[in-house]
Amino acid sequence: MLRLKNLYENKSALVIMGGPSILEKKMDLGRIDKSKYTIFLETKALTPRFLQLRLDPDFYLMCFPEKCKDNTLQNFIFRSFLAGTNIKHFIKKKFHYVLEDMRNDFDTYFELWNPHKGPHKKFRWKPDVYMKDSPYDLISQLSKTTKIIANRGLLEQYFPSFDRSREVYFFEQSKNSPEQVFDLEKYYSPVESDGSLILYRSSFLNSASIALYPLLHFMGFKKVYFLGMDMSMLGAFEYSACYTFKSMFHFQCFFRLTKHVFNSSYQMNRPYYFRPKTEFEDFKIVTSYEAMQFVHVYNKFKFAAQIPFLKTITFEELLNSPT
Repeated sequence: MLRLKNLYENKSALVIMGGPSILEKKMDLGRIDKSKYTIFLETKALTPRFLQLRLDPDFYLMCFPEKCKDNTLQNFIFRSFLAGTNIKHFIKKKFHYVLEDMRNDFDTYFELWNPHKGPHKKFRWKPDVYMKDSPYDLISQLSKTTKIIANRGLLEQYFPSFDRSREVYFFEQSKNSPEQVFDLEKYYSPVESDGSLILYRSSFLNSASIALYPLLHFMGFKKVYFLGMDMSMLGAFEYSACYTFKSMFHFQCFFRLTKHVFNSSYQMNRPYYFRPKTEFEDFKIVTSYEAMQFVHVYNKFKFAAQIPFLKTITFEELLNSPT
C-alpha cells in the first residue's frame, strides 16, 4: 500500500457496495465515465450479475478475505447452519440445490471452531476452500487491469495458496486492543512501519468502517461517492434476500431466528432489515472527517436507507457530475 500513498490526490473514488437498489432502480453501471472516477468494488458485490453490468473496477477490495468465500445466499445458508435453523422453508425452491450442496459437502468447507464463545463462532471456513459463484470464484473474470487491496494476514490465513499473478496491494491491522476513546485523527493516520501500512484498530463492526475509509484517505482521495450503499442486511445484487427468499416476510422470519449468529451482540434495528443503529452511528463519526467529502448516491428504494448526515445525489446526477 505504501506505493499508493497520495497517488490519487486529484481523483474522486466511487465505491460500489452492491446493495439491491442498484438492480431495483435499473442503474446502468456501464454508463459511468471511468475517466471521472477510480472505481472500487466491495467484496460481496462481485457476483455474476455485476460482471454483466460492463463496469471494470480499478480495485477489488479484500479487506476481510474470508468474505470472498461465499456470496450472500451462501452466507445466509451458512448462518442457518450456525443457528441450527432449516433455511429450506424460507428460500425459493430454485435455490434448494445450493443448500443441498453445502449441506452434503459441509465437512469439505467448514470445521469446528470455538463453540464455547457463542453460536456465531461454532464453525469456520477451512483454508483455501470457497463456494462456486462466490466472489473468490469470480476474481479471475475481472479485468486483468483490476488490482486488489487485501489484508495480508487474513489473506494468508484463509487463502494460503492465493494466486499472486494479479497486482495486489497489502495492508495490515494493528494488533493492539481498540482504545476506549476513539481517535478520529489516529484512525485516518495509519502507521508506516518496516515497509508495511498498519491500520489503527477500532471497535467498529462494519467492515468498511474498519478498513476502507483510512485506506482511501491514504491514497489521497478527497471525495468519495458510495453507490449501492443501502445500509441493509439484505445482501448484494442478485443474491440479496429480495431475490432469493420466498418473500420479505419469509426473510424477516428467518432473520429473527438467526440474527444472533451474525455477531455476538447484534441489536435489530427498526425496520428490521436496516443495519444496526450502532453502524449508522459509527459511519457518522468516520464521515465527519473534514479532510474528505463523502457523497451518497441514492435513488429512493423501500429497502435502502437514506443517510441524512451525507450529501445525497441521484444516479443520474452522478453520471452528469463534473466531480
